[in-house]
Amino acid sequence: MKTPSGNMYQLRLSAQWGRKTIGLGSDRFFALNLALEVDESIEECRTKGKDIEIDSLKELVKSRRETTPPRVLKIVEKDDLAILWDNYVTFHRSKGAWEETYVLTHIKTVGSLVGKCPYQKLENKQEIVRWLFDDPKRSPATSKNRLKLIVAAIDWASKQGQISRHWGIEYRDLLESISIKTCQSPNDEDESNIEIFSVKEVYQILEALKTDCFSRFKGKHHQYYKYVYFCWLTGCRPSEAIALKWENVDLSKNNIKFCEGRVNASGQIIEKKGTKTAPSRLFPINEELRNLLESIPKNQGYVFRNAMGKPISQQAFNGVWRTLLNRAGIPYRMPYQLRHTMISYHANNDFPIQKLCQLVGNSEKVLRERYLKLDIERIGLPGVVKSWEVSL
Repeated sequence: MKTPSGNMYQLRLSAQWGRKTIGLGSDRFFALNLALEVDESIEECRTKGKDIEIDSLKELVKSRRETTPPRVLKIVEKDDLAILWDNYVTFHRSKGAWEETYVLTHIKTVGSLVGKCPYQKLENKQEIVRWLFDDPKRSPATSKNRLKLIVAAIDWASKQGQISRHWGIEYRDLLESISIKTCQSPNDEDESNIEIFSVKEVYQILEALKTDCFSRFKGKHHQYYKYVYFCWLTGCRPSEAIALKWENVDLSKNNIKFCEGRVNASGQIIEKKGTKTAPSRLFPINEELRNLLESIPKNQGYVFRNAMGKPISQQAFNGVWRTLLNRAGIPYRMPYQLRHTMISYHANNDFPIQKLCQLVGNSEKVLRERYLKLDIERIGLPGVVKSWEVSL
């Protein structure tokens, strides 16, 4: 039926009770699928010798229309951004180039952005960049990191001969022309951004967690005190601390073995063997770290648990972290920056770089590029004892 608002589709049925119609909506393909379902329902009734009731057929169509969202058709070409991205992801996943946690976080996030982008033609590079950076929910630094992955996909496609080589070069040049001052917002969870705390701020945070002074409910913040204290003393990755089990803590030999990771990736808990850069690494236990570990009830399984006795949820902790920093008047930086702060502090206070690399699981190149350019006065705090350095 042609109507002022466009075509509408009907299913017309003829039987001994005359001709009946059932409205199927405006989506032609959806209407065809509904018609097939009705046809199958009629055939089933005939096979089983049941009466065919028009009201039952109308109810079937109504329920499908209410529960199935209208399908939006999107015509794409082989060089559209979404197609290039899918090819890039399919190839690299088939080669096992990415860990599942990386796919569920970075790759899945960028894939969603690419699918939503209203500009799919490579000729619209300025519009693509503008659309990406205009989202107020992302910091400019995060938007640039998202763009890096998109550019990597375009560059890869151009090298594979899927598109002209000039597109890869043009987009790489465009990326290099975007200068972003590294900063963090509450929605920015990129580990590559470096914005460390002062040591004074670290102990201010620890004291606030310990005393629950910014918590509306007793114990809500305190339950994370020892977990955060441990992250600060060891400089380990949050995923390593959350995954730490008592079987890998040896107080008799004074060492901790980091050999597992546990992360929440897009709502899915992923546990993996090994650290980010090696199968395992040992960290020495000094007096301060020993006192902390001995204050935790030693049970089987995970070392750090919440008030309910379950493993720490980084996602739940992030909410507490934001609340605490906001009420304490401390500029927001993600919890991962405790690792950067610990490494930065010791790297800039003459601790042997090679030994520090072994302790935290970073290469010397990474340490020199990310940590040695920082201002010692900015992160130092007179009177703070480099507690674990004495034992090494």
